[in-house]
Amino acid sequence: MDFLQVRNKSIVLISKRARPFLSIPGEHDHTILESSDIRRDLQDLIDGEKDTHILAVIFLHYDEYVDLNRLLSILPFTEITYQFIIFGPEESLQELDFENLREISEFRHGPVSAPEFSFMVRRTFSVLNELYINRSLQETYLARLIDTKKDQEDLINMGRALSTEKDQDKLLRLFLFLSKRITGADAGSIFLVEQDEDGKKRLRFKYSHTFSRDIPLEERVLPMDKKSISGYVAVTGEVLNISDAYNLPPDAPYSFNPSFDQKHNYRSRSMLVVPMKNHVDEIIGVIQLLNCKENPALVNDGEYEAFTIKLETPEDFDRNVVVFNKKYDSLLEAVAGQAAIAIENNRMIMQIQHQFEEFVKASVSAIESRDPATSGHSFRVAAICTALARAVNEVNEGYLKDHHFTETQIKELELASLLHDFGKVYIDLSVFRKEKKLYPKDFDNLILRLNYLYRFLELQYSSREAELLRTMDKDDNTAAVFDELIKEKKYRLGRIVEIKEKLCQMNEPAVVEENPRDILDRISREIDEIECINVGGGRLLVISPFDILNLSIRKGSLNPEERKEIESHVIHTHAFVSKIPWPPEYRNIPEIALRHHEKLDGTGYPDGLSGRESTPIQSRIMTIADIYDALVASDRPYKKALPREKVLAILREEAEKWALDRDLVNLFIEKKIYEKVDKDSFKGSMEDHGS
Repeated sequence: MDFLQVRNKSIVLISKRARPFLSIPGEHDHTILESSDIRRDLQDLIDGEKDTHILAVIFLHYDEYVDLNRLLSILPFTEITYQFIIFGPEESLQELDFENLREISEFRHGPVSAPEFSFMVRRTFSVLNELYINRSLQETYLARLIDTKKDQEDLINMGRALSTEKDQDKLLRLFLFLSKRITGADAGSIFLVEQDEDGKKRLRFKYSHTFSRDIPLEERVLPMDKKSISGYVAVTGEVLNISDAYNLPPDAPYSFNPSFDQKHNYRSRSMLVVPMKNHVDEIIGVIQLLNCKENPALVNDGEYEAFTIKLETPEDFDRNVVVFNKKYDSLLEAVAGQAAIAIENNRMIMQIQHQFEEFVKASVSAIESRDPATSGHSFRVAAICTALARAVNEVNEGYLKDHHFTETQIKELELASLLHDFGKVYIDLSVFRKEKKLYPKDFDNLILRLNYLYRFLELQYSSREAELLRTMDKDDNTAAVFDELIKEKKYRLGRIVEIKEKLCQMNEPAVVEENPRDILDRISREIDEIECINVGGGRLLVISPFDILNLSIRKGSLNPEERKEIESHVIHTHAFVSKIPWPPEYRNIPEIALRHHEKLDGTGYPDGLSGRESTPIQSRIMTIADIYDALVASDRPYKKALPREKVLAILREEAEKWALDRDLVNLFIEKKIYEKVDKDSFKGSMEDHGS
């Protein structure tokens, strides 16, 4: 049956409970059905569309999923290909068993606009078409000439195994192992097509295995031409079943290279070389099998008999090596086709993932470029986090021994670390760059008012001096009054200078012992005693409430409102990151990023959570990395960089107070994670992304 010739019908099915979340455009390209009983209507739809394959995008509420998926999962692929878009409250994510979820395109907990609806439908149908084509091709391969039940079972099992493996290196090893098992081959190699720097195609020797020899893998490249056996198959797409590699037909355009045999004391005799073609019939690689061993049937102990026979002596080759059965030509071609599709899918996934990661890095670099003083911070935090997570995997005692991060979880932590400060894009840049308690313009205005006060007093005293000089009489005490006036002038003007110096000192973001508000109150009372008139005729307010608010800051340079604005960046980060349609394996990124400023003693933000159980271990790792890099990094406008030992002492102190996770801090220091992170390694990546 040619499944690709079957008529497809595209349906958008919306459950009654999912409908309130959707804004549906007036004009659309697909049939849209709204259902009050989606299970019944879907069954009727399938029953009523005989000889038609259904492509279905299904919108439903999350608690409808299990029942409906149970129905659809037992239907044959030839009837329906589907994807779910699920709606539900955000907290329901914690209730779902993601390991057992299938065919879910997206999980949304908010409304979907009409443009979003159109985009989601078009994108999901594109995925469905690709899935249907790939599954159809796999069914076509399965329908090829297979003359025994064992062959059929082997091919089906191989297809399943190949389609579920996501790691390309493991996929290649699995493909070669299964191919050798099904054919009884002693050795095999896989070549993949690639392009060189000039865009010219070539073959890369990616993986090999020889049962009878322990031979180390050495990657190499071959020209993609007809001169070699593998090159010929890659160029022509033909299957070569060779009885003896050393006795090729005289008119063969290809030749056999015996260097492998000579180097490893081997004897290549029978060969089966098959192209690996993807769903568009493009050759992406070649599999080459050597030396079919007679009777590859199963024996009682579950091993393939062919895998119990080693080829060590010339007699072994003569006695046990036979020509590959012709049935393996089509059988291996079918397997190679499935492997090629799996490899292409993996390549596509890896490419998408790589592009997304590069987009994240470029976005982070662009954001950090707003403030050169913090440039590279997110990259360094990500590096520290991944290094510390790997160190956790090596712990064999304490509570950390119960934690182990997979490579996927480490990648999740890395992405969360890169994005942890993304919300700062919503914060006024001047707040980040605030070096002192008052912004330069505000401080300059304060000094200007003090200078005005100084000149005002100076003029007042000069006027009084002139008046006394006009009325001065040698017989009275005018001279003594004049002397007192000069002393008073010197004191009052000197106090203005001292106050100016004191305010300059208080403007620095240093920690002061005395309450700054008490000092400012005394200064304000002293200044208020001076009836200073401004140019408009009113009384001059020298020190404003705004000045007092900011100069009263006891630590750092930010007032309460500015600090609140800075702290809001985690909320902005969470809101932005939550909008990204993460795959299930990265579902924790928003929560990890949100909690990186929480502390175990409840003094953190945004929610003041306390205890280990309240925050993910990934967030606690990021907290340590964030604090360390912020303190040890290069000078910033509002602080000087601290020596490493001083920073480590601060981390120890915070851990002893249970503000930070003590076990993680000890591990960070014990394993010298900071030394494993090469800060210079990030310069290139920052430059690459335009920083």
